[in-house]
Amino acid sequence: MKQVGIFGKRKSGKSALMYALTKQKIIQDAAFSAMEISGITRVMLVDTVGVDVEGSTAEESAQSVEVALMLITDDSFELELAWISKLRKAGSSIIVVISQADKFPDGGQALAAAVREVSGLKTFCVSSQTGAGVIELDEEINRLLGSRD
Repeated sequence: MKQVGIFGKRKSGKSALMYALTKQKIIQDAAFSAMEISGITRVMLVDTVGVDVEGSTAEESAQSVEVALMLITDDSFELELAWISKLRKAGSSIIVVISQADKFPDGGQALAAAVREVSGLKTFCVSSQTGAGVIELDEEINRLLGSRD
């Protein structure tokens, strides 16, 4: 089963994004195994503990995901860039997600441009609250997983 990992700092919207991608309502402390996202029969979505948590399971998860979503919520993203490097070394395809984009006056576009400039990666501005960018992100995940067959 293909795995998509959701990485980011604590409170970056990882669980909310998981729910948005699977079109489910947020339920506290729900247990997950495999969930469907459109276009793919079954995908394991891995919601990791924050990358800013010492001893996080994110290190272990980084070794097993085909696609990694790296969530960024502010202009202090040095830690996320270090994780992008780790994920690249592990062989994951990486998508940068400007999470909680509804909190930015420009929808996260300036932050996306800054991250894109230093990382060279495609970025998506997404709001799990409003649904903005979720369909485009879903399509990119499907495209990357399809190219890994």
